[in-house]
Amino acid sequence: MFLHSKTISAFISRVRNDVREIVNNEMKLKMERSRILYKGILYPLNIVVFEDNTRLGYFDSRSYELGLSKKLMYQAKDEVLKNIIRHELAHFMCYLLLGPQILHGEEFHTACKSFGWGPEVYCAYANIDLENEKVSQSDEKTEKILARLKKLLALASSDNIHERELATLKANQLLLEHNLDLSKTRHDSDDEIVYVKRVLEATRKSAKHVAIYEILKTFFVSPVFNHGRGIFYLEVIGDITSVELADYVAHFLDTELSVLWKQTQKENPRLKGKSSKNSFFNGIAIGYIEKIEKQKSTLATGGDLVAIEKNIQKNLRIVYPRIGHSSLSGGQHNAEAHNAGKTKGANLSIKPALNSGSSSKQFLLSN
Repeated sequence: MFLHSKTISAFISRVRNDVREIVNNEMKLKMERSRILYKGILYPLNIVVFEDNTRLGYFDSRSYELGLSKKLMYQAKDEVLKNIIRHELAHFMCYLLLGPQILHGEEFHTACKSFGWGPEVYCAYANIDLENEKVSQSDEKTEKILARLKKLLALASSDNIHERELATLKANQLLLEHNLDLSKTRHDSDDEIVYVKRVLEATRKSAKHVAIYEILKTFFVSPVFNHGRGIFYLEVIGDITSVELADYVAHFLDTELSVLWKQTQKENPRLKGKSSKNSFFNGIAIGYIEKIEKQKSTLATGGDLVAIEKNIQKNLRIVYPRIGHSSLSGGQHNAEAHNAGKTKGANLSIKPALNSGSSSKQFLLSN
């Protein structure tokens, strides 16, 4: 889960300066803005702050991403932080030299030593004091809301249609109340945190992913398509409760929508090919969204919904100040498949399987 706030932005600026100093002075390379020049090629290096109970840092070669734990902002001394940065930059160099499979073996140690870095850098683990940790990933309030939603989602998948509709209504009411409370109590302080989580990834974006993107909007998050090296990500942005719920929903839909398409093909063997499949997924999203939007209109005033949407957009702009908007697109249209999808979407229920987190006192620097 990635984090954004004004304080975190200042921390990232500080880290970027440390990275530039290490790259230019210790690694004897050249860093221009956010790119490192190596053998005539400028490689990007994106710096992010994440919240995780198992890692202090990582380098992801697919997105050229150097990630640092939020714990380091508050608990790491300057030299400890720099050593963790050096560790991840060594992974960056190993990737450029040897490919993405090098972890913490002899090649990695050799790379560290070539820059004059010793065990304090190439050691794979570090212990830090957790007692002063300021923010835990899942606070008590978040856990309570997710637990209530889990119970309601279980009822929303009931065979009893009246029980299912009532549970869905109550789940939406709980989400609305939570987000309305956030919109009314929000204070634009430097420490206010917006959460980002990559919930799905694949080599190619499909109509199913676009349908999931659209459905996730009904869970009070901003979904965003982002890209790495040979892959794309579906990210969700918002408060921690909404993001954690959207994470589960995305994984559930990734499987469930494929199951519904296969069921529909058995019910109607004429529906074949990419056009029918894309139209079906488009219809599912529209059918589900229409159902939820109708429920929302009975649970909140227009003014309340506008206030919530403003808060959601404010969170999005903190993370991505300049971003376009995706929407359901047409392409070749199969009306029969589209209508079948709308029917499935109108009856779609999200089944519960929310997980709780765990904690650890030893943190991994890189996989």
